[in-house]
Amino acid sequence: MKKETRKYIPPYASLTFDEYWLEQDELWDMSLKESKRQKEERLKKLDEQNLSNMSEDISDNEMAKG
Repeated sequence: MKKETRKYIPPYASLTFDEYWLEQDELWDMSLKESKRQKEERLKKLDEQNLSNMSEDISDNEMAKG
């Protein structure tokens, strides 16, 4: 018995035009939301670092004056 090799069928092959683009829109939306979330996370981390650095600078200045 000879095994048949199954040809690769892309997942979008059975979708209609509208279904395909609806799926693409959903993927784009998810990607955009994740990018915004990551940007906000990076900005928050930078703000925390800046506040930490500022408080260290202030405490260093107070020690120098005192």
